[in-house]
Amino acid sequence: MKFFCVLAALLAAPAFAAEPYDLDQTDLASLAAAEPAALRAKIATVVDKPGASPTGDAHDYVSYARYWWPDPSKPDGLPYVQHDGKHNREQVARGDEYRLGHFCDNAEKLAAAWRVNHDEAAARRAGEWLRAWLVTPATRMTPNLEYAQVRLGRDNNHGSASGVLDGRGLARVINALQLLHDSPALAPGDEEKIRAWFSDYLRWLQTAKTAKAEHAAKNNHGSWFLAQIIPIARYLGRDDLARELCEEDKARIASQLQPDGSQPEEIRRVDGLGYSRFNLEAQRHVARVAATLGIDLWAYTAPNGASLRLAVDFLRPYNQAPEKWPHTQNEKLPPGFLDGLIQEAAAHAPKK
Repeated sequence: MKFFCVLAALLAAPAFAAEPYDLDQTDLASLAAAEPAALRAKIATVVDKPGASPTGDAHDYVSYARYWWPDPSKPDGLPYVQHDGKHNREQVARGDEYRLGHFCDNAEKLAAAWRVNHDEAAARRAGEWLRAWLVTPATRMTPNLEYAQVRLGRDNNHGSASGVLDGRGLARVINALQLLHDSPALAPGDEEKIRAWFSDYLRWLQTAKTAKAEHAAKNNHGSWFLAQIIPIARYLGRDDLARELCEEDKARIASQLQPDGSQPEEIRRVDGLGYSRFNLEAQRHVARVAATLGIDLWAYTAPNGASLRLAVDFLRPYNQAPEKWPHTQNEKLPPGFLDGLIQEAAAHAPKK
């Protein structure tokens, strides 16, 4: 009887790819090399806020919009006003953004160490992170981003559509779950609860007002929405939804990119070069997952002539000399900031 119970559980679980959707061997080696630091990292979750949660529930993820500042013309500074490119780091530090980022980063690094080195200590530590954030009742995060990137004094201090961007690292958690599937990281009950968490979160991404607005965003936010939701859909066995969203990205490529490869929605920002790269990073993640479904977005050329390869080519002259960018770029970028994208585009170039 026990055998048949185990068999039924295996058949009920969604199928996993032999390799993670969004990592290659170079990525795995680089992530695994960070294992020592990841093993030492202290686990902190949403309930470890520095003060009381403004929502009344410590399990709610809360973050604050980084480019929004008190209005100096108002006695209480409210509502906050936007200064694009000017980071309000003190305000951001009050929220959960860094803690969520550390969870996503460390889970993926530890999972990679398991895959590359077969290190059980790394796998077990990854499991501790996953349980803390997604399973354990005392510390788990509520599966939504309703209070992400709050702009104080606006929308009753509810989250904004831009806040959905904070969840982009959850795609790295999907990578970790794939890498850990044959490890001692999680018990079957843990995996069932994690799938339930992501099912609830996927439902929120599809139905919440702010999530729908983020999905419709014409700039990098729309790209990162796809980069987040598509691997989650695949993890949950929703390949139909994943394939639909990958195909949808073709229209996004046509609307975001010009025939010369420029990205008007990103160039108009005060850090136009950085945001142009940031959007293409999202598109790279989408393209990687799309490839596992037989959809080649690197080979796609839109009706207007735009393509991901041309977008990389447009930025290529500034890779070693970002200071020559003819538009605004306040935040300094290092030479070689585009290396990864250039290599990715080259790997998908047409065979001669």
